[in-house]
Amino acid sequence: MKILSNHKLTIIAGFVLTAVLIGIATATGGGLTGDQLLGAAARWGHFLAGITWIGLLYYFNFVQVPSLGGVSAETKADLFKEGSIVRRALFWFRFAAMFTVFFGLLLLYGLWSQGGARAISPDIMIGATFGIIMWINVAFIIWPNQKKVIGIVQASSDEKAAAGKKALIASRINTMLSIPMLFFMASSAHFQVFAS
Repeated sequence: MKILSNHKLTIIAGFVLTAVLIGIATATGGGLTGDQLLGAAARWGHFLAGITWIGLLYYFNFVQVPSLGGVSAETKADLFKEGSIVRRALFWFRFAAMFTVFFGLLLLYGLWSQGGARAISPDIMIGATFGIIMWINVAFIIWPNQKKVIGIVQASSDEKAAAGKKALIASRINTMLSIPMLFFMASSAHFQVFAS
């Protein structure tokens, strides 16, 4: 099937399927008001981008970095070329981080506009704070240093090694922060069913 043989078509098909299902729900009386639809779209965008971001964060830390430890410099050079798996993963990683924060801020704005500070639970704020710190690490530490490591920015071997260490430490901090961040983000809405 052509749609499933091309990743871009598969992604487009997922969005089209979502739109069709929303349309069916709306036509049968199960739809959302405009405000509800905007809130649902922001939450969905936040989840979708966040899953992509954290999934790639874990891929880098649990799979790629440990696997590249014993690889020769020549092999690394091939892996870091334009169009390589490493560059593609880094592209999706940084844009997923940016969109996760964008949709998260949109959600916070929506909650704030509904009831001010009282409408935003402390759990959400803890998760949001960790998420913003993690995004700052991506935008201002990981990506600028990775550009040196993968050869987008010219750097000597020593500069590449130092940049790699900085990016790795920031990435490990993000991995550590992601664990409580995910707990508090999920607990703000999904753990209420266990409350007495």
